[in-house]
Amino acid sequence: MSDVAGIAADGGHPSMRRVWWQLARPFSLTASIIPVLVGTAVAVASGAFRAPDLFLAMLVSAVLIQIATNMFNEYYDYKRGLDTPETIGIAGAIVRGLVPPIVVFRGAVVCFAIALVLGLHIVSRTGPEVLIIGVASALAGFLYTGGPAPIAYGPLGELEVFVFMGPVIVGLSYFIHAGSISPAAVWASVPVACLVASILLANNLRDVAADRQVGRRTLPVVLGRRTGLVVFCLLFGVAYLSVVAAAATGILPQSAIISIATVRTPMRLVRQFLATEEPRQLHACVRGSAGLHARFGLLLATGIALGPVLGWHPPAV
Repeated sequence: MSDVAGIAADGGHPSMRRVWWQLARPFSLTASIIPVLVGTAVAVASGAFRAPDLFLAMLVSAVLIQIATNMFNEYYDYKRGLDTPETIGIAGAIVRGLVPPIVVFRGAVVCFAIALVLGLHIVSRTGPEVLIIGVASALAGFLYTGGPAPIAYGPLGELEVFVFMGPVIVGLSYFIHAGSISPAAVWASVPVACLVASILLANNLRDVAADRQVGRRTLPVVLGRRTGLVVFCLLFGVAYLSVVAAAATGILPQSAIISIATVRTPMRLVRQFLATEEPRQLHACVRGSAGLHARFGLLLATGIALGPVLGWHPPAV
């Protein structure tokens, strides 16, 4: 996802450490951290959590796959001539001549390789289904901007992140401890998926004019900006209503409702999108969407983990 500001060079010569830090797009990494925390919180609340090393391996591998995806995004957008030094929301290391394109590509491959090693550790303690899901996740990350038909350049980008950074990561983070999937894990993944999809949608709403010019057919380009904003609102609505419904029916503990404390943020974000179409002004909305996902997710994970203290018991599978 193109959702961090470009490198601010120190006198025109940033350190390589800073260059690689920005290529990783740390601003966006909560998109992979939060679903791991939420899935793990369900495992803790259900009494299924069994191994801190599995949690750490899952967390680091998820983050590494996202970093690799971000680097592939930088590489392939440059190779296709889509990025310039003035492009908003990119790391900008390649177009500014700070690092050769092939080095960025190799960095992404290294991240994938380390994630694979960590994944094999998880597989050795669980089962082969984890390997299949992990490989599928890595492949989805590569195909986001790589391959002959990049997902990022079409209208299915939000659907991809909804699935893989929602139910897949949340469910897998629970499964590696419990060996099964529970209704609580499935329901907990819904708001996480909606809000991570809203980050990408905010990014695409910001860039709708530029994407239309270069031939990208993202969701807002296909549907139109106004309908894209409607989808933006629906994602927020489903995120909050799903938590309320799950807590009201006992699928999630009532303490999960503390995540609703963030409800004013989406209203502010929608107002900002209605007020302007200027990309530089709307970049704050992309950051705001990522911040909402992080705060909501942390509160949701905390509320779920505290469930047993308040007498919650997981529903029978």
